[in-house]
Order: sequence, then C-alpha cells, then structure tokens
Amino acid sequence: MMRKNLLWGAAVLMILTTLGGGCLPGPGSADALKYKGATEETVAIGETLPGSNIRYVGFSEDGAELLIDDQRAVKKVGDSLDWQGKPAPGVEVAVTQRILLANETRLQTVGAIKLTVQDPFPAVAQFPDKPASSYKVAVTYTVKRGATIPGTLITYTGKTDSGAELKGVSGYPYRKIGDSIGWTGRLRANTYLDTTLRVIAYTDDFMQVGGLAIVGLVE
Repeated sequence: MMRKNLLWGAAVLMILTTLGGGCLPGPGSADALKYKGATEETVAIGETLPGSNIRYVGFSEDGAELLIDDQRAVKKVGDSLDWQGKPAPGVEVAVTQRILLANETRLQTVGAIKLTVQDPFPAVAQFPDKPASSYKVAVTYTVKRGATIPGTLITYTGKTDSGAELKGVSGYPYRKIGDSIGWTGRLRANTYLDTTLRVIAYTDDFMQVGGLAIVGLVE
C-alpha cells in the first residue's frame, strides 16, 4: 500500500514539474501582475494551507483528516485539494493541487497556482520574516532588451562581452548563463516578493531566466 502511494505521488510530481517548466508568467495588463506555474506546500498538523480554508487536523489509516470550511474530509495520497479565494486586498489566488504525502506530522501537496496581484508598484524592501501566508511559484520569463523582470526594478540592458548586463541590481551588473539574479521587494502595501532566478539564455534582443518566486502577504 505504501509503495503504491509513493509511486502515485512520484508520478503526479513528475507530471506537474513538466507542466510547470513551460509556464510563462508575466505582467499581464499594465495594472496587474500575474503568476502561473507549479507550486508545492507543506504544512504540519494543526496548520492551514496558506491563505485557504483548509486545515490539516490529523492522520489515520483512512488517510489525511482535514477541515474544509469547518467540514470534516478524509483524503488519500493522489486526491485533489483545490481552492480559490482572495487572501488579501488586491490579491487573488486559485490553486489546483493533489496530495503528495500525508503522515502523522505533515501534509505535502503539489500542483499549479494562478496568482494575480492588482495594481503592483514594485519597490525595494525586505521580505517579511513571518508573512501571514506565502506562495511559491516556479517561473520563467523572456525579458526584452530595455524591459524589466516582472515584479522587480531589474532591467535587461543587453548583451556584452562580460555577459548579460542588468540595471537595478546591487554591485556587479553582469550575469552569464547559469548565474543567479536575486530580488526582494514590495509589490503593494500588503504584498512582498522574494525571487531567485538563473540566466537560461541571452541575446542582443532578449534574456531568458527561470527560478522560484515567493509571494508573501502580511495582515
């Protein structure tokens, strides 16, 4: 039984990883920042999935015991656990996920997330130590020369002999393929971004990067 559950969970993770790799989140309209990609969450017993109405309350031989809108539900590995809502003003989240692991200490889910931040105004800021909730999204971007990486103030200025040249970073402005680009900042009064990207490719006209974005909300 355990082996069957692990194999099913591994299969789900492989599928989601493949799907997430092709996602191209971007700024959407001028007044909204949109993320769409693979996501993963892990919560301990007694905790709530970030921003949702789903609480992990226990584990038995029947499966994971949850409270969804204060109604008891029992879910097994591979079962769906979807939700959508507005966890903070100006932020909309829709998560389609499945249970990868459940035991006496924690619940782990993998899936896809759509997250929209309305009226973003990126600014340099520290990411909160303990946000009320946070969401992890696998991201890739194709950034044209002269454009900024979505959600940041980092601009790609073009290809040079030293590498891809960036404006808006602290210190050395050049990155080669495989090098990292980090950013922490505020998107709006209650919403923060912590992202680490790697350079995938760059030309005279564009730069492609990919990595992980963490969006944190404060009350």
